[in-house]
Amino acid sequence: MKKVRPNSQSENIRLHIEAEILSGKIRPGERLDEDAIAAKFDVSRTPVREAILQLAHSGLVERLPRKGSIVARTNIKKLIQAFELVSELEGICGRLATRRMSEMEIQALKDCHAKSERLLKTRDIDAHYRYCRKFHVLLINGTHNEEIMDVAHRLGSKLLPYRRFQLHYPGKAETNFEAHQNVLKAVIERDAIKVANIMKEHTTVQGDALAEYVSVTSLSIQDSKEEDQTAAFIDAVKAIGMV
Repeated sequence: MKKVRPNSQSENIRLHIEAEILSGKIRPGERLDEDAIAAKFDVSRTPVREAILQLAHSGLVERLPRKGSIVARTNIKKLIQAFELVSELEGICGRLATRRMSEMEIQALKDCHAKSERLLKTRDIDAHYRYCRKFHVLLINGTHNEEIMDVAHRLGSKLLPYRRFQLHYPGKAETNFEAHQNVLKAVIERDAIKVANIMKEHTTVQGDALAEYVSVTSLSIQDSKEEDQTAAFIDAVKAIGMV
């Protein structure tokens, strides 16, 4: 494999492992071999460890004493609950930010959205997503409320892999961009209620497909084993066209 630049090594490795976990190519409970990954990407173990630490932070990987790192088992119930909570929280952030953001902060939001549009046109979806995420971060920071910012960033980080991965599904990136376009327009108009409603719906929709799939299966989320929950999650991802 072609050797990647030092400043992009850990990110490239993280995205690769993340995609393989979400697609089911790397199974829950499977150990991540740092030496094998380093050899595959022709890098030292340092960027591999950095990538795995980032994956652990998002909840996709577990680091176990004396056992190394393994792919975490997905708890679907908690994942859906997280989407529901983040939906409400980002609605609040949107409402407060619209009232409190300075003109300079709104300009930064415009610039971020414009960059995401250029990347979407070139179909660089992973780079496009980074600016989509930045768009959310700018709105969250625009609340100027440190308590809300702390909770929103912490909870939002747990959903990053799932939100990023779904943008590869046909039409999802465009739908996501359109929602951001509507949010930006409402922010400029200082329509706080409209921004709150769009943000809530925007985040809810991202979790709805998974929630609907789980709700119509015979799987009992409360009573099922973690392995069954993980298998159902992978089936859900495939069912809504993410892979």
